[in-house]
Amino acid sequence: MPRALTEAEIEAFRDRLCAAATRRFAELGYEGVSMRGLAADVGCSPMTPYTYFKDKEDIFAAVRAAAFKRLADLLEDLAAQHSDPLERGRVMGDAYLDFALSEHDCYKIMFELTQPDEQAYPDLVAQVARCRRLMIQPTRTLVREGILSGEPEAVWQMFWAGVHGVIVLHLTGKLLPGTGIHDLYAEVLGALMRGVRGPNFHQIEHTLFAAPAMAGEAES
Repeated sequence: MPRALTEAEIEAFRDRLCAAATRRFAELGYEGVSMRGLAADVGCSPMTPYTYFKDKEDIFAAVRAAAFKRLADLLEDLAAQHSDPLERGRVMGDAYLDFALSEHDCYKIMFELTQPDEQAYPDLVAQVARCRRLMIQPTRTLVREGILSGEPEAVWQMFWAGVHGVIVLHLTGKLLPGTGIHDLYAEVLGALMRGVRGPNFHQIEHTLFAAPAMAGEAES
């Protein structure tokens, strides 16, 4: 009779399988990945992954949940370090961009166009909601203080769409030649903020994106 696996051994195999799945999903997309291919990557029989996950969709959800958790953990730590909402938003925004560039496999999977129903995976739903909650908080504060105007969720979603668009254009090599992603990122956010400026916007306009954290660094 086979030896029963310990919790540590189960977790270690799940981690190995998810690491392989992250690479495959990023390279081939959801539709291009098979359970047989994942099993080959980790050197096990084609049926072994089914001992740990229900199916490919289950693995994909676990990989995406882990990626969103990593981002949420990062943003949560930064949010706790900065009390000023403008600085908090700036630092968190820089960290979001850096995460997308340094963890591009994870980022591609997080926003894969072919996504099974998230509602079937509570951990994934929770981590996505956690990211959103952390990202929207600085915008809520800036709207409340009259720096920005509009409905906070709508304003934040506009910012996210702009940043995500810049990142995707960069990751797919579609930015115009000579365009630096960090410069474009700052320009897009600056333009969006000015477009929704509130009555107290003048209080921060002179410092808007002054000396951003990534300025002057080599482009990724």
